[in-house]
Amino acid sequence: MLVPHSMSGLHALYWAQQYPEEVSSIIGLDMAVPQSYESYRANMPLARLGAVAARLGITRWLPGASESDAIKYGTLSDEEKELYRTVFYRRTATKPMLAELQEVKASALKVAQGEMTQVPVLIFSSNGEGTGWKPEAWKEAQRSFAEEMPNREIVDVDSSHYIHDIQYDVIAETMKQYVEKTQASGMK
Repeated sequence: MLVPHSMSGLHALYWAQQYPEEVSSIIGLDMAVPQSYESYRANMPLARLGAVAARLGITRWLPGASESDAIKYGTLSDEEKELYRTVFYRRTATKPMLAELQEVKASALKVAQGEMTQVPVLIFSSNGEGTGWKPEAWKEAQRSFAEEMPNREIVDVDSSHYIHDIQYDVIAETMKQYVEKTQASGMK
């Protein structure tokens, strides 16, 4: 079972295409789908500027830069929050991250051109805020993608993109029910 969030949804879908016998289902936490990137253009100059700022430590001086939804809404202890901030400041806008950003549209196209996975898919869909896309466009990409899937469900969650930090209780309970249902029905 793969549980991707955001851009890693593309990786999960690709893995399910390439190794379907290894994937029992995909539970997407506001995951990106190939349609999300159809008209996407990475702003690489801005991304590179962010990388330079991170390497120089400038991001440490930006108020709230590391205050993600995981810190604001999640269940992290104070020690875990401090660790989160440390990782954020040390590992933001790295070369691999920039390379992934530059290649994401090609990756999405590769997944879109591949054979549609037959594994069951459950998508928790946010209200679209905090994705970098227009909220309705983000949600519509997920809906459009799901319509093509044979074994799919979408659960609308009224929260921003980091739904697993905000609505973790709803997600945990729904995931538990979904796993029980798919196992009971004999789905992959």
